[in-house]
Amino acid sequence: MSSNDNVKGRLDQSVSGTSPKINPDEQRKYLGTFRERVSLGIKVKDLSDKYAIKCLVNEFQKNSDYQIILNGNIGHDLLSPFIKLASQNNIKFTVKNDSFYKDGADDYGVIYANKSAINIDKIDYKEKYPKKQANVNSKETKDKKGFLSKLLNIFK
Repeated sequence: MSSNDNVKGRLDQSVSGTSPKINPDEQRKYLGTFRERVSLGIKVKDLSDKYAIKCLVNEFQKNSDYQIILNGNIGHDLLSPFIKLASQNNIKFTVKNDSFYKDGADDYGVIYANKSAINIDKIDYKEKYPKKQANVNSKETKDKKGFLSKLLNIFK
């Protein structure tokens, strides 16, 4: 009898659409998909960064069959450049408007993901495509040391 009750319970859940989700917190964080499918993520606080858009275009060129998932709880003014970019590059996109997708600064606003697992370690665009400012800073430091050493050599 218990196996019949179990089967009936599963059928009832399937019919009513209330079947349990796998990793619901992970799916909420990554706008309805799993972390293992994400190629690039851009947080809400970074949506206006031009470098983030360049990184996304780079991902389009690498994997044009992925899709963009947009957090619809964010203002249209922040999302419209990504919608336009997806349309220009013939990339599928989806806007998720469910209330459980958060729109805080550290929540994701844009996700570029595959339909199946790709298991990429670094998905945040800042980590995946770091800017090369470290070289510029070290060069400036060398120039400053060079000037200071020249100045000290004058007084010797």
